[in-house]
Amino acid sequence: MYARVPGVGLVGLEARLVHVEVSLANGLPRFEIVGLPGSEVREAKERVRAAVENSGYPFPLRRITANLTPADWRKEGSGWDLPLALSILAAAGIVSAERASSFVMMGELTLDGSVKDVRGVLPAAHTARRAGLALICPEASGRLARTVEGLAVFPVATLREAAEVVAGRFRGRTPPEGPVPVEAEEGLDFADLYGLEQGKRACEIAAAGWHHLLLSGPPGSGKTALAKRLATVLPPLSPEEAIEVTHIYSTVQASDSLTLMKRRPFRQPHHTISPQGLLGGGRQPRPGEVSLAHRGVLFLDEFGEFSRAAAEGLRQPLESGRVVVVRNQTALVFPARFLLVGAFNLCPCGRMGTEEPCRCSPALLRRYYGRISAPILDRVDLYVEIARLPGPPGERAGRAESSASIQSRVERAWAVQRRRKPGSSFPYNAGYGPWDLRHLAPLSAEAEALLDRAYRVFGLSTRSYYGVWRVARTIADLAGREVVERMDVAEALQFRRRFSPPESPPKFIRGGDGIESEGDGTDPVMFAEERRNRS
Repeated sequence: MYARVPGVGLVGLEARLVHVEVSLANGLPRFEIVGLPGSEVREAKERVRAAVENSGYPFPLRRITANLTPADWRKEGSGWDLPLALSILAAAGIVSAERASSFVMMGELTLDGSVKDVRGVLPAAHTARRAGLALICPEASGRLARTVEGLAVFPVATLREAAEVVAGRFRGRTPPEGPVPVEAEEGLDFADLYGLEQGKRACEIAAAGWHHLLLSGPPGSGKTALAKRLATVLPPLSPEEAIEVTHIYSTVQASDSLTLMKRRPFRQPHHTISPQGLLGGGRQPRPGEVSLAHRGVLFLDEFGEFSRAAAEGLRQPLESGRVVVVRNQTALVFPARFLLVGAFNLCPCGRMGTEEPCRCSPALLRRYYGRISAPILDRVDLYVEIARLPGPPGERAGRAESSASIQSRVERAWAVQRRRKPGSSFPYNAGYGPWDLRHLAPLSAEAEALLDRAYRVFGLSTRSYYGVWRVARTIADLAGREVVERMDVAEALQFRRRFSPPESPPKFIRGGDGIESEGDGTDPVMFAEERRNRS
């Protein structure tokens, strides 16, 4: 006797359709699973046997062969228990094999026949819809699976209920309300931060144009506070982005702790994280922190303490917005379009910039600053050094501009950028190439002259040159200007500071035109040119 039931297997972020074939033959009772099963799938034999018997069904005392086809890739996870059990019941004639073949099934079975939640329900739901099949899933996953439009979902709590669904006598349970997933922290607001005006301005520009940001300063200066509040000024996820982000989270955690995400994710991995944990991979490849921060903020506190391999691995996702992992001659693509915010102290001991004397030697400082390579710094558009507040922060708490006010300006800038590139999945200024900049970010004559002079004086790379141009386009968008003016380029250049050990840090002052300058009030390019001529 023979039966064939559809199931799904996760390969990266993709759920592939797999058919569970079961054949019952004469011979000594034996249960074999073939088709390249993993260790969890091989252990399913005893779980399935006990679950079938404890659900009140007779387990066939025959030679049972279960095949997971196609058999050219490894099947992992415990979600194969339910399709294996129902395919055995179908082959034994207890349920209709024809009706069972019209359902995609997934779920882990306990010994008493209860159906437990598993990873990957949302990708499985999309695969079932594309195949024109219904979905039988654990009760805890039903709420998330029903967010997929055009799909018939039947949440079940036991194996017997799943058999009743196949027989057409049960329509599935009503899924319980799920908890809110881990997203950006609530209760944080820029209004809580007094001072730090240049850092707030950099956060606003970063959010408005999706520019990567680097914050430096002594401990307690407000770097972490700024980074955590950056997520509060990002507009909520669109419906398409919410499904995309939740799809990623569904592959790494069970659905009973997940609902459709509304706010943008905020991820803050520890600096001891491995390259695989940060970028993704492993024996059974899973997305890393950069993918879990997709469409949100990735905050790397103590950036200089991350391992060299992990930090250098950020080059590809910062440039292309994705991570490619190759396992067993198969390339898996994980999306990673995140907003990077890095923070680091001015020195390894953390005393520089405080009242305590720093004892770090020049050689130690060079090694510390050398941990962040030039190619990584070249991909970061904004760099701000945060100084400690001169007075107690509680003196004027609550008087600063709120996150809601900043978010309204960010939303207006995003609306302008979407109109410039309609239909683009990433229309923000940070994604502009040379063609986009020439046609969508025109420079005035004065702005172009200043940018060309900065290229020569500061020794900018080509990537940095276009990075300044992109930031200037964002500043102009925030001000409502169609053409990028000289003051937009001048402000953008102030965030392109040199990343080097601070021997004698320059003191910046704010001029009458609102542009920060150094020393004699001239713009940064003129000052650098004069200093070079004097030397």
